[in-house]
Amino acid sequence: MRHHHVAIALLTSAVLVAAACSDPPTTGSGDAIETGGGDGAAELPECPLDALETATGSGPVEVNLWYGGLVGSAKATMDDTVARFNASQDQVRLTANDQGAAYEEVFRKYESASSSSPDQLPDLIYLEDTELQVMIDGGQVLPAQACMEASGYDLTAIEPAARSKYTVGDVLYPGYMNVSTPVLYYNKAHWVKAGLDPDDPPNTLDELYAQAKGLKVAGVSEKPFSFKADRWFFEVWLTGIGEDIVNNGNGREAPATEATFATPAADDLVAWLEKMNDEGLLNAFADTEGSIDHYLALATQQSSMLIETSTASTTIADALGGGLTAAEAGIDFDDSVLDKTQLVPGAGAMPGIESAGKVFTSGGAFYILNTSEPAQQAASWQVLEFMLQPENAKAWHFSGGYLPIVKAVADDPEVQAFWQDDLAGALLRTAVDQLADADPDLPGPLIGPYVDEGNAIEDALDAVLFDGQDVSESLAQAQDEVTQSLERYAGD
Repeated sequence: MRHHHVAIALLTSAVLVAAACSDPPTTGSGDAIETGGGDGAAELPECPLDALETATGSGPVEVNLWYGGLVGSAKATMDDTVARFNASQDQVRLTANDQGAAYEEVFRKYESASSSSPDQLPDLIYLEDTELQVMIDGGQVLPAQACMEASGYDLTAIEPAARSKYTVGDVLYPGYMNVSTPVLYYNKAHWVKAGLDPDDPPNTLDELYAQAKGLKVAGVSEKPFSFKADRWFFEVWLTGIGEDIVNNGNGREAPATEATFATPAADDLVAWLEKMNDEGLLNAFADTEGSIDHYLALATQQSSMLIETSTASTTIADALGGGLTAAEAGIDFDDSVLDKTQLVPGAGAMPGIESAGKVFTSGGAFYILNTSEPAQQAASWQVLEFMLQPENAKAWHFSGGYLPIVKAVADDPEVQAFWQDDLAGALLRTAVDQLADADPDLPGPLIGPYVDEGNAIEDALDAVLFDGQDVSESLAQAQDEVTQSLERYAGD
């Protein structure tokens, strides 16, 4: 998830070479909305829609958007969205300013401006999903739900799992979300060679182990399961069986005060990874920023499958699919395809501890900042309302690789043709189905010091997989570190 667009952009060129060679803001303006506690919906602040109508001046109201973490086709989609919005009306002028190739870069700039010069903050900001609690605690967000209700926008038009991810205390904070889910990518050609059903990828970790063993015994791949030791997958696996990462309902009922993930189920999960590693079935990689080694393991056929973000579908199609059509690589593909390629990409639901597809969404979100003038706040909602229109939302799906959060997008004939006829679209369809089936009551953890949580969990995974450390001790240490970080965060 993190830096996935950077890694994907690098992979495209790297695969060609391989083939040829064979803490919260310190200040905040505006009132923070109290969240959690189970006392019902918080009272929403006013969304000043009338301010846009009464704005005076010689030209349109200017809206400044900061974003980061978008490169390649995703950045092109952002640029195109800005151009189409500006061409659609003359009341608001949107300018989007790229703050860097990683989400962290724009957030660091936001933190700096928030604490030293709030007047330099943008009107809209695009941030990673992990910043949700920090943005709420900073008190500088105008909840988009206030504008949705003021303008009569139907919140139920948004996919429930996407909506619940960003809803806290019955308040939806961002106005548009680019969401993704983890999926299993695999090389169907390897399944055929190993005598496995190429249209029946593993649904559970037990099945993944059995199929990986079959692939290795058949001599098809050296280390069948390419795995990046990312805290995202750890969280998804545990959330899928109802295990919380932090207390207070995973931080959703009240702000989290301690970590709770060092459980017998977590021990079993990491022990499973350890067993896969010990038996030579796991091709383990540390979650290093910008690294594409886990992708290249598939391109070079050292591995047969990996779990990654659904936004990787386009690059997986390009890197592994070559000249294959969606029909050739799709369900019930003809084995004669193997005469012209050794790489036939397929996508399956995220294998789970108990069953497949038990995921929560991740990605990025667009927030309206209340530090702007009322006219800018109203104009910012007009931008987001434009993005929520189905014909505009589908652009993020087609070229940005994100999943459609507006339900009506799935009914669009162009989108259905994309899933049927385009290889990247066919790979994305699995994630689309996962999003529709995801349980909105399990939206994943809500954590203020998310960076600390991620670092602690990934350090524990690394200690087990690369240094041979004890599973229970490594997870217990990570849990203690996250609890300490939560205590520091609460005291700031």
